[in-house]
Amino acid sequence: MTGENIEAMKNRELLRSQIDSIKLEKLMETEYSTVDLEMGITDVVAKMRAEDLHEIPVTEKKKLAGVISFGSIIRRKNMVAGMKARAVMEPAPPLTIDTPTTTLAENFLSTGYRQLPILKGSNLVGIVPRANMITIIPKIKELKVIKVKGIMTTSVQTVSDEDSLQVALELMRKLEIRTLPVVDKNGLLTGIIGIKDIVNHAWGQQRRETRGELKGEKDPVNMKVRSLTVDAVITIGPEDDLKTVVDIMQKKKVSALPVVEGDKLLGIITMYDLVSLLASFAYRDMVYTQITGLEEEDRYSLDMMDREIQSGLAKVSRIDRPTLFTMHVSKHHNSGNNPKYSLHARMYTEHNAYVAHSEDWNLMKATMDLMDRLDGKITDTKEERISDKKKSRKEG
Repeated sequence: MTGENIEAMKNRELLRSQIDSIKLEKLMETEYSTVDLEMGITDVVAKMRAEDLHEIPVTEKKKLAGVISFGSIIRRKNMVAGMKARAVMEPAPPLTIDTPTTTLAENFLSTGYRQLPILKGSNLVGIVPRANMITIIPKIKELKVIKVKGIMTTSVQTVSDEDSLQVALELMRKLEIRTLPVVDKNGLLTGIIGIKDIVNHAWGQQRRETRGELKGEKDPVNMKVRSLTVDAVITIGPEDDLKTVVDIMQKKKVSALPVVEGDKLLGIITMYDLVSLLASFAYRDMVYTQITGLEEEDRYSLDMMDREIQSGLAKVSRIDRPTLFTMHVSKHHNSGNNPKYSLHARMYTEHNAYVAHSEDWNLMKATMDLMDRLDGKITDTKEERISDKKKSRKEG
């Protein structure tokens, strides 16, 4: 191991200790809303809409039974009127007030939730909103100065203002995201649309039905994205730092900021990206790896994909040790019966963050190409680092 890598490990240990020194009790809110197991799902959604919540804990005599999220609602294409909370809720991760903050960050990634319930014993004692998690970043000198361009997602998925709400909803389902930038026919940013906007609209229509099936995907079909788009979109520049990002998100109460330069949309930075940064410092013996978006028919490829990813990570580790790797798979049926796979990955190492994107008709080829792209990026960064060192020595 080189001296540079040893120093990087020491720095990571220091940063992790700084993050974990901020205990969950400081991030936790003790006043929160819950719903009962037997509450009707229509009333649950009405409560979530009224209180501007994306998730809500389900309890039984102060004990946590599960969580209901907008994500779990849109994944159900049909729901029967009168359905109870217990039928829709998902299991909640077992997090306590003693859980390390970096571990909590990992759970935000694995669940996709915007707030996580915290237990003491088996009793629910509070929730930690994702918005509270990102307030850690401005408190740590090495994190708050990171540039937006260093961790933003560059291969950003957009939706046209002329698309139907159904197109936006299916895209969110497929990519497992909750916010989409909206562009016009010239590709210029015109606004932003979130999952909550669509669910609120669809559920408002559903509440007018008194019996039969509630079909969340029928009502939005004939409406255009522009009808629900938030036009006064707040943006950020690639050279801005993460402290600025957190300040804007906290002040404006937004979870995603399109990254623009002039009229050009360069990417997007989200609270998820900021929490991923915190999660990358969690203590673990192996690289935290997460693959999302695989459809059931493609899961047979998971073992082969994992081998290819682990091989690529081992190759990368000779240059810079990876700490976190996430990849999302989406499938597009452009023509004929053969789908095209689109892969988006983010990798944190001891020195940097990298994003990459690949597409292919063959899932394994797309995976191999993705890992090659990441390897190429990390090799280029190493060469730049060496070049900068040589240059500074000459100048010295």
